[in-house]
Amino acid sequence: MKKNKKVIISIIVLLVIIAGLAGFMIYGIAKGEKFVFSGKTEVLYESIFNDVNKIDVNITNYDVEIKEHDKNEIAIEITGNEKNKDKIKVEANGNDLTIKQDGSIICIGLCLYEETITIYVPENYELEYNHESSSGSIVSDILIQKGNIKTTSGDIKLTTLLNGSIASTSGNIELNEGSSLEVSSTSGDIDIEKVNDLTGSATSGNLTINNLTNKINFSLTSGDIKINKFSINEDSSLTARSGNIKIGLEKEVFIDAKTNNGDIDINNSNATPTLTLTTTSGDITAK
Repeated sequence: MKKNKKVIISIIVLLVIIAGLAGFMIYGIAKGEKFVFSGKTEVLYESIFNDVNKIDVNITNYDVEIKEHDKNEIAIEITGNEKNKDKIKVEANGNDLTIKQDGSIICIGLCLYEETITIYVPENYELEYNHESSSGSIVSDILIQKGNIKTTSGDIKLTTLLNGSIASTSGNIELNEGSSLEVSSTSGDIDIEKVNDLTGSATSGNLTINNLTNKINFSLTSGDIKINKFSINEDSSLTARSGNIKIGLEKEVFIDAKTNNGDIDINNSNATPTLTLTTTSGDITAK
């Protein structure tokens, strides 16, 4: 009797799985998506461009890599499965280059290929780069003068973004150097090596900055804030609702520190500017 009961339960579970897969496929077909069960990585697109100083990318399911090379033009290489070749559009209009995608890629089963867009940029090139993607990461090894970077379900790793914004949902943010930036994150950590001015907010993740050289205004819902070296020159504020704040100060500053549930350990002075530190539940350390 018990054996028959287990068999019936197994059959019901199997039927539920089959029904779910069938519904998923019907949804994809209704949306005009292609289902890929296997494949290999191929070069889908290659081209070079001169006199481009702005690149806009809007894609899904593709990783993006931006690299320097020893040539004078910008080169684009797109790799992936041949069946998805027509979904990527690359267009040049004057000094602007656009890479966009029509539709997304749905893969069921064993997918042996990688969807990647590689952008090669000359050394010491002044570039504006704007990026929006889902289900894909971006890695840049170049200096980006200004840009707006936004991902959903993908990590962001940049060497240098001087001015602009970075936003991530369900992904981590790593930045080596920035000047004046707005950064926001949902469900992901933010790690910055060096930045001058920073504003923004985060939900569910830590903010870590090694070297902050001017000012910051940042709020965090759930996570810790840590700044190893803070050379404050303008009024700044940090708020953590559920998390600790720890700051290494490089100069004297007046600190306005408040916590509802936690300890405060600060070296205060009457010097300007003012650093406001607030936590709902967490410790504050600044010295």
